[in-house]
Amino acid sequence: MISKKSNLKAQYDKLSERLQVSLATVNKLTETTPTPAYASAPDPAMLKELLKECEDSDFWQNFKKAAPIMFCVAIEEDANLRQMRDMSFIEELLKTKSILTLLNQKL
Repeated sequence: MISKKSNLKAQYDKLSERLQVSLATVNKLTETTPTPAYASAPDPAMLKELLKECEDSDFWQNFKKAAPIMFCVAIEEDANLRQMRDMSFIEELLKTKSILTLLNQKL
């Protein structure tokens, strides 16, 4: 029983350390961000639907959808970049085929 508590304590300590490092990074990134002189306390209700709170805003969701299209349009002007894009696509396609083949063999 002691080792189980010890293991949980170690996991808690590791998680706490990771959170402190992440919070320090965020604080550093926001040092020069214009913010109000006062700040409200974080709303504890945010943790009830944590995954929903972590979703990107509409702007970034749209950007994630549009960015590949914008990138591909920009590449069309350069033959070398087009060739690299096509090779990358083929490599991903072959990798996907290999994964599917392996999964099928396992079944």
